[in-house]
Amino acid sequence: MADTKSQGLVFPTTNSKKRAEHDDMDNDDYVAAKKSMLLSSAAAAAWEDPAAALASARHEFGEHGGVNMSIEASATFTVMEPETLRKMFSGELGADRDFFIYSRHFNPTVLNLSRQMAALEGTEAAYCTSSGMSAISSVLLQLVSSGEHIVAARTVYGGTHALMSHFFPRACNITTTFVDISDLDMVRNAIEVGKTKVLYFEGMSNPTLTVANIPELSRIGHEKGVTVVVDNTFSPMVLSPVKLGADVVVHSISKFISGGADIIAGVVCGPASLVNSMMDLHQGSLMILGPTMNPKVAFELAERIPHLG
Repeated sequence: MADTKSQGLVFPTTNSKKRAEHDDMDNDDYVAAKKSMLLSSAAAAAWEDPAAALASARHEFGEHGGVNMSIEASATFTVMEPETLRKMFSGELGADRDFFIYSRHFNPTVLNLSRQMAALEGTEAAYCTSSGMSAISSVLLQLVSSGEHIVAARTVYGGTHALMSHFFPRACNITTTFVDISDLDMVRNAIEVGKTKVLYFEGMSNPTLTVANIPELSRIGHEKGVTVVVDNTFSPMVLSPVKLGADVVVHSISKFISGGADIIAGVVCGPASLVNSMMDLHQGSLMILGPTMNPKVAFELAERIPHLG
């Protein structure tokens, strides 16, 4: 993984204090009391079920004390002192302490939705994107390099199948073997130790509704040393892939979670180390490709998710 100093750890694995630089924020105890750790409390504590995790996740209040978070529509953010800016670019200060530079990197409203999604899936961290396909392609490009290999279910979403069968081989020299995900021996035999980097499937497939045996598939993947990525688009709250052994969860939020067929959005949920690497200034797929979610979309979704249960 890239040096964290060059990227700025935004999902810390240890406790960090909130923003308290006197040059950029008044000593307002009220503001400080409203804000806590970036990581979802549900992810840090014992995780039980998605509805309970969402209920106990950090709630962000509005800028003027509103019960709902404000929409932060700014592309860039003010910094009053050069020393503060140096610390931000060196990674000493970041979004975990409410220091923001540029909304392609992190935006407070989108970050709020990301915390909700991390709570929903029981992961350390999450990052919301402009579409489901941008989430899928970004995480795969971070985990798989040129010359390496993916094993994937035959019954994946059509866009995902096209990405793996046509775009990746042509543009990235990444190949995919498609398997019957219900045939565990076929899955096991398709994984090439040292070359295969990801086992990819959908918890409940779109649109055939094939249900994957997540615990067994995760066990096989981990025995072979690969990362298990599950698309949980069709079964949020019904299935919890990470609890069942998977490493990473992706969603097209456009579908089940959105609920209204009026929004295009996606998310990557997983370990903080993975999300941080995807935001690396020089090698992070999310940072470089820039599939940024509109904060107005994030606000709309953040209002819906608490009612998903």
